[in-house]
Amino acid sequence: MSRVLVTGVNGFVGSNVVLELIKAGYQVRGTLRAGKIDGFKEAIGDKFPALEVVEVNDIATADLSDIAIEGYVNVLREAVKAGISRAVITGSWASTVDPTLKQAFEGHVSVEKDWSGATEEEFLSGAYADNPMWTYLAAKALGERAAWKYAAEVPSLDLSVILPPFIFGPYAPGFPLPAQSALSSNQHIYTLLTGAVPPPLPPLFCDVRDVARAHVAALNVPKAGDNVEDKRFLICGGTLIWKDAVEYLHAARPDLKDRIPALDANFTAFPSNSTVDASRAKGALGMDDYLDWKETMEAAADSLLEAEKSWSKAV
Repeated sequence: MSRVLVTGVNGFVGSNVVLELIKAGYQVRGTLRAGKIDGFKEAIGDKFPALEVVEVNDIATADLSDIAIEGYVNVLREAVKAGISRAVITGSWASTVDPTLKQAFEGHVSVEKDWSGATEEEFLSGAYADNPMWTYLAAKALGERAAWKYAAEVPSLDLSVILPPFIFGPYAPGFPLPAQSALSSNQHIYTLLTGAVPPPLPPLFCDVRDVARAHVAALNVPKAGDNVEDKRFLICGGTLIWKDAVEYLHAARPDLKDRIPALDANFTAFPSNSTVDASRAKGALGMDDYLDWKETMEAAADSLLEAEKSWSKAV
């Protein structure tokens, strides 16, 4: 079976992609930044014979523009030099809406032809320096645009980009649990477990296991024709609203009752929810069945509680 390179093998998405690849019979080579490889190898032991881990230098530079716009391209450029012809990138649904997320609260239906209106000039102007969410979402969109531009210029490259909304779910079993400062989007669920209400977010989600499944499926999709962006895939598990999540956990997980917000906590109402048209992924990737938000919530909560125990041991 073919070998697949996974960058950031210790990350939330990357580690789950590795598990999905191994399940599908692939050999996996995972990359880690300098200084992390020994601890990672010690943590996983011999659990994953199909996984080889190698150290690579950080492809980003200290320049903000390069990190935002050229990060994906730097990886793709090195891949092409190494003779790799097929690549799958983890993008974001947020690349299809304005980084203010205004549309996301107005009943917008995202499709693959939609794009964020963020520009490089706007990004570098510093106008949104005090808004980390805007900066992050604009960077994702600018980086993806640059990746597609590069793919259009390099005929040998077959690129797919997976566009999930907020990603929740369990950390990959058998992999090192994250530090408290590195919970990814599960930080919002951990906020619930501390008794607080997370900030209001567009209530669209995808379980990390479904995100991983989409990445592996994309490896087998034929190369796009004249428009390389035909392999841009929106995926979505549906809607996850904090008030509903708390009500469910109170009923289904009484062991968490003393940790999560009360039923009468002040939750932001969403008068009009946005949706995602994921029909392209359904047809091309076979993504016609997603994990339910209830399963995602419980799996994420259990995984976070395990991680929490490891933080206590590390003190």
